Amino acid sequence: MKPSPTPLADDYLDKDDEISPDASADRKFITALARGFEVLRAFKPGSGALGNQELSRLTGIPKATVSRLTHTLSELGYLRHLKAEGKYEPTESILALGYAVLSNMLVRQIAHDPMMELAMQHKVSVGLASRDRLSMIFVDVCNSRSLGTLRLEIGSRVPMPNTAVGRAFLAGVQEQERDFFYERFAQRLGRSEWSTLKGRVEEAIAQVEDRGFCYLEDEWHHGMRAVGTPLASMDRQTVMGMMCGAPAFVVDREQLEGELGPRLAYLCRSLAPMLR
Repeated sequence: MKPSPTPLADDYLDKDDEISPDASADRKFITALARGFEVLRAFKPGSGALGNQELSRLTGIPKATVSRLTHTLSELGYLRHLKAEGKYEPTESILALGYAVLSNMLVRQIAHDPMMELAMQHKVSVGLASRDRLSMIFVDVCNSRSLGTLRLEIGSRVPMPNTAVGRAFLAGVQEQERDFFYERFAQRLGRSEWSTLKGRVEEAIAQVEDRGFCYLEDEWHHGMRAVGTPLASMDRQTVMGMMCGAPAFVVDREQLEGELGPRLAYLCRSLAPMLR
C-alpha cells in the first residue's frame, strides 16, 4: 500500500522558525530588522495582497508592530499599499535582493543548460533547490513546454521531508545536521506522525547512498513521480538538492529509476566542484 500524503502547508513550514529566544537575547541581534524580513516572507506565490491583521496572524508579530513595519517597508519601496483594500503587496524592488543571489550562483548558471536538455527531452520538470528553513526553495526550474500540470517556478517552496528534492537534501547533509532537522520535524508533526514519516525519509536516504538518487511517488502530490539527488560540496558544508519529476501519466517509474535518476546523479556529481 502506498503511503498517504502528509499535509505540510507553508504555514507549518514557518511556524517553528519564528525569532528564537536565543537570537532575541543577542545584543547584536536587531529584532526590528528580523521582524521586517518576517513580514516580507509572509507573502507567498499566489497569496495575493495581505492586510496587517493577516500578516500578524501569519508571523505571530503583534498587529501594532506589523502596522509600523508595513508602513516602513512601503516607504522603502518594498511593499505597495493598496489603500482601497487596506492591504499590501510586494513590489518589484524585492526582486533586486534575490537577483543578486541568483546571478552570482555559479552552479546554477552551469547547471541550467543540462537541466533544460533533460526537461525538454523527457517532458519533465527539473529543479535545483536550496534549503529554506524546513522547506526547499527552487533557485532554478526547467519545465517541459508540454507539461501542463503542477509546473514549478523559481521561488516555489516545497516541504523538505516528503518531497524527492527535500529527502535528497537530507541525504546530503552531515548526520548531526540531519538530526537537527529530525527534531524540528518531530516538534511540528508530533512524535507519532513523524516516526511514520521518518521511516520513508530513511529509506530515501538509503537509496541515495546505494544508487545516488531516491524515488518518490504519491506523497507530496497524488499522481506525481520524482527522483531526487543531493548536490553537495566536497566538504559537505554546502548542500542543495536536484529533482526530476512529472505526473504519472507522463513518465513511468522504470524510466525515472532506470534512466533519469542515474543521469541526475551524474549531473550533480559533475557540478559538485562548483559549490563552495
